[in-house]
Amino acid sequence: MKKFRVLAWLITGVFAGSLLFWVTGYGMAQAKGSSAERLRSEYQLLQQRRNQLKKKRETLDAWKRVPAELDAFRTKAIPAFNRFPAFRDDLQRRISESGLTPLRLTYRMRPVQQNLQRVTLEFSLSGPYAAIKRLIHGVENQAEMVYLMSVRLRRTESGVIANFLMEAYFAR
Repeated sequence: MKKFRVLAWLITGVFAGSLLFWVTGYGMAQAKGSSAERLRSEYQLLQQRRNQLKKKRETLDAWKRVPAELDAFRTKAIPAFNRFPAFRDDLQRRISESGLTPLRLTYRMRPVQQNLQRVTLEFSLSGPYAAIKRLIHGVENQAEMVYLMSVRLRRTESGVIANFLMEAYFAR
């Protein structure tokens, strides 16, 4: 009986040892698996943050370019105020070259910002419709900031009378 008892204890010990080994191995595998999963998750988070930072860097770089682009725009599109007489003469030359008759022309000047002056021009012209259309096209295709705010046309026996409201901007 003593042999069976020792054998029973031996078998129980081997079973308990293998059970302990299996549980420990399973626990280690789970720990490694969750550790790898955690590392993968952290890596994905780092990738997302890196992409977000990259986008923010691109946005910041774009904002850093804004002052230079604004200066380039101002240089190209907003003439200095001392160019106003040349602008006025160019407008009058365009009107006379197009064969239109000026009926009235008024100017109003008003500062818009610290270094920006708005000149509002109101004028009426009479002549053929095609000539008025060419004048409008020429004014709208200028490089400077000149806007036709409104054009009202009235038909007459000899052609058309056009009332213009135009704004031009000049740097001070």
